[in-house]
Amino acid sequence: MTDVYFLGANTPEGFRSEYGSLQRDPRIQRLLIIKGGSGCGKSTLMKTLAARAEECGLGVERILCSSDPDSLDGLVIPELGLALVDGTAPHVVEPALCGCGANYINLGRYYRENELRPLIPAIRAAKAANAACYGPAYGCLRAAAALSRARQQLLGRERIRAVTEEALEQLMNEKLPHSEKPGQERRLYLSGITPNGLMSLPLGEGRVWAILDGHGAGGGLIRSLADRWREAGENVIVSMDPLDPDSPAGVVLPGRGLGWIRVHPAFPGHKQAMLRLDLDSALEAGLSDPVATGMRDLAAMEQRLLREAVNWLRQAKANHDLIEELYRPAVDFAGVTRQTELLCRELFTEVASDK
Repeated sequence: MTDVYFLGANTPEGFRSEYGSLQRDPRIQRLLIIKGGSGCGKSTLMKTLAARAEECGLGVERILCSSDPDSLDGLVIPELGLALVDGTAPHVVEPALCGCGANYINLGRYYRENELRPLIPAIRAAKAANAACYGPAYGCLRAAAALSRARQQLLGRERIRAVTEEALEQLMNEKLPHSEKPGQERRLYLSGITPNGLMSLPLGEGRVWAILDGHGAGGGLIRSLADRWREAGENVIVSMDPLDPDSPAGVVLPGRGLGWIRVHPAFPGHKQAMLRLDLDSALEAGLSDPVATGMRDLAAMEQRLLREAVNWLRQAKANHDLIEELYRPAVDFAGVTRQTELLCRELFTEVASDK
């Protein structure tokens, strides 16, 4: 159900990464870590490999870049036990044991360094301008998160506990299987705060509950769902919340085609959601008019802050585009293409002949 996702997120705490999980994923036997700076073709290489894999009839998982969702930061081809990842900052990835299931692809060797040296002042200026945009972006996200916590305090712990416990009983209306061995948990992000706006990524075929949770109070509910199914032997995919990255925003059971996703009103709703549970209305029931009005005002301020964070991320992306424009003329793309073709032949020739 999850073949497009993020492994990193812009959050109130700055950039949060789950990229290290690729080396712990039991499906992955070989990890190729792509190194190289801006504009050298890392994303293009992965897009080419993804297209070739699909031409061969292989399933592909695409890992999007949270600072540019039109680019790939990673790729997983489960049938080959293979993953490729952009291992550069801010999501640095290094092999646990180089050459033992993980190794490098160095695209930085295709820079014509003599052409780049005169551009060093311009590149430094563009990189500084890019970095400067993240301070205000993350500041807006911290303020938005503080407003969300303030609304939860107004609701009160006891109200949140009672409502989420009732919701859990409603959502756990299936008899759980018995298993001597717990399932595995994989973490990723199915929503993101990006230069393209607030994004909710599509889910594949399945039965999905949308849990309306504008107050951010449903993390414990999702954690309970994930834990109960995992203890019953199911493999679970837990989507973390970019507004509160220690809190789960959703859980998917790929083996059952079943999922529960918390929906924040500032983010687009998941189109695949077939069933809805309105946690917000249950939490707000019985509030006095002044408190209800105050909470709506806080929610409106939070959404304005989220929009402002997106604006700063958009400015950061514009500066990053300038960095790439400076680098690209000094890249030997013919060499990058040759290396890509060699890798495609290595990975897919035998698969294509089998098909």
